[in-house]
Formats: sequence, C-alpha cells, structure tokens
Amino acid sequence: MKWITLIGLAVFLQVPAFAAGLVKQNVDTTDAMLTLGNYDRGFYTPQVLHLKPSGGKPIEKPWAKLLHLRAEISEFSSNAWLGIDTTGGKRDTTRGVSQDLTEDALNVLQQTFDNIRENGTHAIVRICYDPWYNGRSNVTPDHKWVLRHVEQLAPVLSKNTDVIVALEMGMHGAYGEMHSDTNITYDRVAEATNLMLRSTPPELKILTRTGNYSAKVLGFDNWGKDFYVGGEKFEEIAKAKGDTMYRVGMFNDGYLGTQYDYGTWGADCNTSICREEGVAWLEKYGINTPYGGEALTTAENYQVINTPEFLAYEGFRTHTSYLNIQWNNNLIDSWKKTPFTQKDFDYDPARVDSLSGFKYINDHLGYRFVLRESWLSDTVGSDGILRAKLRIQNVGFGNLTWKAPVRLAILEDLEGSDLDMCPMPTYYNLSDIDSRDIHSRTISIAGGDTVMTFDGNNELEISAKIKGSDKTRYQVYLKIGEVEFANRVPSGIGSCGGEQPAVYLGKIYFDESVKTAVIPRAFPSGAAQKQNAPFVQRERNSMIIRDGEKRYRMNGAKAHAHN
Repeated sequence: MKWITLIGLAVFLQVPAFAAGLVKQNVDTTDAMLTLGNYDRGFYTPQVLHLKPSGGKPIEKPWAKLLHLRAEISEFSSNAWLGIDTTGGKRDTTRGVSQDLTEDALNVLQQTFDNIRENGTHAIVRICYDPWYNGRSNVTPDHKWVLRHVEQLAPVLSKNTDVIVALEMGMHGAYGEMHSDTNITYDRVAEATNLMLRSTPPELKILTRTGNYSAKVLGFDNWGKDFYVGGEKFEEIAKAKGDTMYRVGMFNDGYLGTQYDYGTWGADCNTSICREEGVAWLEKYGINTPYGGEALTTAENYQVINTPEFLAYEGFRTHTSYLNIQWNNNLIDSWKKTPFTQKDFDYDPARVDSLSGFKYINDHLGYRFVLRESWLSDTVGSDGILRAKLRIQNVGFGNLTWKAPVRLAILEDLEGSDLDMCPMPTYYNLSDIDSRDIHSRTISIAGGDTVMTFDGNNELEISAKIKGSDKTRYQVYLKIGEVEFANRVPSGIGSCGGEQPAVYLGKIYFDESVKTAVIPRAFPSGAAQKQNAPFVQRERNSMIIRDGEKRYRMNGAKAHAHN
C-alpha cells in the first residue's frame, strides 16, 4: 500500500511503512502512564435529576467530569407512585399523571445540559419513570405516552450531542434497565428506540440494556439462528440498516458478574444471544460506539471473569469505554488493592511499582493515544509545504466515538526566552482526517485460537501548506480536539511550548531561499539512523547539503539542539 498525499490531507495506514526520508525527531515516545483528563470516557459518577411539571430545578454543579445523568420523569406517568401520605391516619399513594412533558420540565433538562457544558463535563444520559431511581417496578406508563415523551425529548437531546457521550435508552422498567415491568415487550422497546433514532441526529449513539433488545431494534427476530456476524441473514440486515448498525449499541449493568453478565447474555444460544456472538457484534459494529455500564462482584458458583486481566483481553473486543465508579464498590475496591499481573505495552508490572488493576482499567477505558514516532521536514521552503509522517498508537480498549477536529499547531521556537506573554500558535485544519479511525488493537478469534491482528499502530502522513517568517524555526504540535495524549509534556522547550492538550511533534526551519519543501533521501534504518542529521540532495550536477540548524546559526540566531 502506498502513501496518498494531497495538500492538507492526511491518510491513516495500518501497516508498518515508515520509509520516505524525512528527519526523525527526537521526541519522547513513551507512555507516561498518567491518568488523562479525557472525560468522554473512563469511570463515571451517577447523579439524579427529578423533572417536574413545574418548579423543577436543574443540576447546577455536576458531581464529576464524566457524569451518568439519570433524569427521571416519574411525575409524567400514572403508574409511578411518588410517595405515601400517612397524615390523618390514612395511607394515600401519590402518583404521577400521564401527560405531555411540560415546557418547564424540558427547560430544566436543557439548563442542566448547559451547566454540564459550562463545567467542561460530559454525560452518559438515561431517562426513565422510576422515581429517584429507587428500583420501583411497574412504573412505565401506557406505550402511547412513552412514544409521545420520546418525541418531546428528542429535540433537547439533539441540541446537546456535543456533551452527550451516549443515550442509554431507558424509558422502560426499574432503573430504566428494561426489567421489572409488565408494560415491557421487545416490540415496544424496539418501536420507542427506533422512534428516537429517527428523531435525533446520527451523532447521538443509542444503547439498549441487552443484546436481545438491540437485535430487535435492528430488525432481528430469531436471535439464536440469525444474530451471527458473517451469517447470511446478519449481512442482509446490516446492508439494509447501513450506518444505523454502527449507531445502536448496548449498556451492561451486569458486567462481568457471571459468564452471562447476570443474564445480559444468554445461556441457551438457540434462543438468545450468547456472549461470543454478542462480543463479536460489538467488536465490529461498536467500533465507534460507547459500551460500558456497571461491573459486579461474582455470583456464587459462577465463573470469575471480573478481573483486570480479563478486561485486558475482552475490553479491546467490546471497546469498553465507561464504568460506574460507585458500583459495585466492593469490586472497585478490590481492583484498587490487587496488582495488575500481565504486561500490556508500557504497563509492565515488572518495571512499575504498585501498578494496580484499577489503574490499568481506569487508564485504558476508551481510547488512549501515544505518539510513537515523528518525522518532519527539516526545512520548509518558499512553497510553504510542511510534510510529516507520524505513528500514533491507540493502546486503549476503544476508539473515539465522535469526530474530533484535527489541527496542526505551529509556534515560533522561543526556547530559552523569558516572556511575560506567550504568542498564540497558528492552527491549520486537517479536515480530511477522521480521528475516529485511530483504531485500537484488534483480536482475531478462530475456534480456540486467539490472534492479535493489529497492535493499534496507526501511520499518518500529512502534507499541509503553512505560513512562516524567513530564517525562523518553529515548534510543531498535533491537536485532536481537546484530547490529551499519553506522552509526557516535553521539558526544556520553554513555557510557550506547553501546548496541551496536544502532542509535540518536533521542530522545523522556514527558509524562503529553498524553492520547494525539502524531501531528503531515505535514511538507513536501525543503528545507522541519524536523528535530525544534515542530508545531501542532488540537483542536476550540483550537490547541496541541507542543514536547517546550520543555516539557523548562520543567520545570527542562537544555536539550539533539536528536540
């Protein structure tokens, strides 16, 4: 496979093809093993919002940067009992009233999203009729009201997709988990979920409680026979559904509690979706869809799979991106006390003291980007073309679930300067890059064999037209939204170079006397490779030595070592 290059275009390749002679930059390419502030993934904290017909109050201060927003509309269901009045010797049950959601209730929900946004928070959203999420049964109103409420909620959800990680399609049952309610049927859940899909933009990922419910939403009926990735019926439905196949997922509030995840996966594969079939579906079609829930302690006499080591395998297949920090608290505490026992890239217990299972899981939920290699043009000529080749490894369980904008940030190299105010970088959009394609590792299952088919290394070539001042050196950074990379922020490049969240790629020299961007010959590999070395270029019968650092000094600038 060859590189494809256009001005302003970058292309990801998942093959080891680093040839084409640019200058290899001396940058730190190790994972610093810090817990990163990427709050569209990780451990969440739950918080309940009680919506009322009037007089409701929004959540003013989210409890965490990743919030599980449990909005409940029990006062809009005649089947939801809100409390028992025992005054006057009588026991009167107070219930909600099945009715349209009021403007006041919808405004409170919108104000909550506004506050979440202002706080720099992301939210996993679930909406249901269970009063204060106390686990009450038979609270769901008549089906027509569920559909009506979906119609009314959809515009608010559509307006706030920038802060919504995913919508857990509750609406039915205790805790919004689609159980403990006689009003629940697969057909009703499918109808309500498909209405929400039609009424909201594709950016909103929608999750049901089990694989069976999601299968029904997608149009499967005979799960034991047809829900098999690669099967004829599955391929037929996948083709008909198109991108919707990649938008529908599931949340798992019985995660790892048994080999069946407390009934999330079936035990009889002829009548239900079993674990392997479900995991294979998430692996292929949930590649950019959030997946997570609540991990549980192991039920008595069941197989123990709730270990960090098991997640270090299956988590990559399911692209697990979030878990509840509060439940199950006993399991979470055990992860914090238990050392992580297997090597996984930089996370090696043999070289890291006190590497707990919890830290491993916490750092690997969702995506985790590490710059592993950076090659840049040493000199940018009068045509202003900067070329770069990067190797970015995604060592997390999952991938970005939204398209984060990708930009180059170019900053004049002021290393050693003592400035009261740093100059602003100049940004260059790389609009053709889809950041969701920085894929994590993939694992192939063939019978009893497990094979690592891709280790998460993504190669990226960039060709971008930039502006600069003649005889000037610049620092180069890559920004993917506000995503923090796992590389350590480099020291010694000056406070103006701490362009975070971004990753430092190296330095370039701008020289207008060079007519075109310099593309040197390929360097020898291995020990013979010289980093940031001068190189020789032939032009007809002349031989030109290109050395940006040397020209930089000749023009009266203070000498700097390349970083």
